[in-house]
Parts: sequence; structure tokens; C-alpha cells
Amino acid sequence: MDFSLSIFGKSIDALTYQDIVDFFVVERGESDSIEFKAFEPQRGNLERDIRGVIRAICAFLNSNGGIVIWGAPLGVADANGEKKFSGNLAPVTQSKEKDWLINKVSDNISPMPVGINVVILQQSAAENVYIFEVQPSPYKPHQTDNTYWVRLDGQTKPAPHYLIEALFRRISFPNIEGYLKFNRAELHRPSAQYFVDFTIFLFNFSKFQNEEDVIYRLNAFPGGFQSQLQSDEPHTFQSKENILHFGTPMMNTQRLVVSNAEIIRNRQFANVVLTVGGKTSPMKVSEYELNFRHFNSIDPNDVTGLVVIKNENQLLSEKQAQLGTTRESTLQTVLGRVP
Repeated sequence: MDFSLSIFGKSIDALTYQDIVDFFVVERGESDSIEFKAFEPQRGNLERDIRGVIRAICAFLNSNGGIVIWGAPLGVADANGEKKFSGNLAPVTQSKEKDWLINKVSDNISPMPVGINVVILQQSAAENVYIFEVQPSPYKPHQTDNTYWVRLDGQTKPAPHYLIEALFRRISFPNIEGYLKFNRAELHRPSAQYFVDFTIFLFNFSKFQNEEDVIYRLNAFPGGFQSQLQSDEPHTFQSKENILHFGTPMMNTQRLVVSNAEIIRNRQFANVVLTVGGKTSPMKVSEYELNFRHFNSIDPNDVTGLVVIKNENQLLSEKQAQLGTTRESTLQTVLGRVP
């Protein structure tokens, strides 16, 4: 769900610092889908304050999702004891990179969360507002500080025992993720072919749930995989693994082979798509784009400049929703009709 669009009238990536200033011109209250966190250096520090932010994110993961604004105005209790927020922001005085924020959140929430988007809005080096958009987690319950948190009555609270039991009963599949790490690339001039070597990593981020019958599939457009070049479908590689445990990723290596002529026809680009799923876990898709326009200027052993990560571990259902795929369109494509 696009919580930012619902609350601010624009997507989270389009927000500006002034949007947040304008938002609090009107008195605001917290709800089950939004929480405000002010930064108060006189009462603590960044490390202390971010723990409260992480608790709020954990609660949204365990509930129905929402928005956390870190750098909101200080709350003032009204006559009924309910906090209201308006006026000047209380921004975070330290500037942190997006990777630092994401790592801080993922390292302190178990199991590792997915579906969190963060933007950094900066007025100056000492005036930063961090917006976290949190989707409800399919892997709930999550915990931080050895506590399960939820949103109840517009507040972040420790989950009562009955709710924790209910959340555990809802778990039906582990959190499986797949990644490609591109290692080396070269142009084999005698055959006028590009060779791109990469490693496939499969992770299980659910501590107490193993996954069975993990299947992953690779597709290349254009090009093919060296292990499949003699097959009828050189553009596709598929493998099946037995059991995937937490903490022990599965790895496999592959080589993408694509001719120079194919690259030229495709405007100097190639794409590799990884699809991964298991016996109980839903299919996820990771997409990578390779840009060969500046191939001659890169180090063959450092392909950072070659690879563009378009999307990683997006649920196939979400991908199809973005593409506008429906039951009717699928049946029309496959059967030529809509039953």
C-alpha cells in the first residue's frame, strides 16, 4: 500500500522537507498508520532515539503497516492526555546515509524485515527528517529488544500474549531471498562474445523455519548461460535445492554468454532475472541490468560500473500487480479467451 500517497498526497520518493513542514501547519494526531518521533538531543542522543524508531517500525510490521516520521514536532498533550503535533519540526541533527538507516533497522529486528522504504529529507546538514514507509510483513511476528511490538489504539505497545500467539499461528512460510553477485566480465574477442561470471546466493532469513524444495530460475535477455548453451532453452537455467537453513546460504556460480551482435541489437544492454521460491514460500523476482556501453573502461575484476540493480526480491504477486496483470488478462494470454 502507498501510505505516503494516502497521507501526504504524493509517493514517498517525491516528498520534500517543505512538504513535512507544511504537513504540521495543521495540528496532527497519531493513528494506527502513522507515528511521529521528535529528535531531542538534550534528552538523549541518536543511538537512543533510533531505538524508539525501530520499535515503531517493528509495530507496523506486526500490524497493518504505516509511516514513521523521525524529526516531527514535539508532541503536546491535550486536555484528554492525547498528544498533538504541530508547528516547528524537531529534526535530527546528524545526517545519516540511507544504507546506515536500513542496516540499523534490519540488524535490530528479527526476523529480518522486508517491505521498508526510507527517504532522507534535508534542510541543512543539521536539519534532517527521515521518513519510513513500512508495509505489513508476511513474516510476522517480528521483535526488537526481545519484545514483540504492535500498533494498538494509535500507539506502539508491547504485544499482549494472546496476540503474539495469533501472530505466530499466521506464519505459514519462511523469508527466502535470492541475490546475484557479479564477479567478472570479459570480451572474448575470437568469438566476439561477452562472458559475465556471477554467483547465485539463496538465503533463509527466518531463524526457526527451514524451507524445502527451493527452486530458482535464471532468465537472460539477450544471451544464455554456458551450462545451457547446448539445450533447447539456452536463455533459461533452473535448479532445485533440498533444504535451506537459516544462516547457511546456498551458492552456485554461472556464466552469462552474450554475443557482441546481440548486445548491439539490444542497444548495449542485457538483463538477467532471478526467480526464487520454495515449498511454502512465495515466488520472488530480482532483476539486474547490464550496461555494456562503457565496457572497455571497466576493470574485468570489478564490474560495479556494469551492473544496475533494478529490483531485488519483489514478490511475484506485487510485480504482476505493477504490470497490471489480472486473472482475466492471464487467461486471455494463455487460453486466448476469458472463461
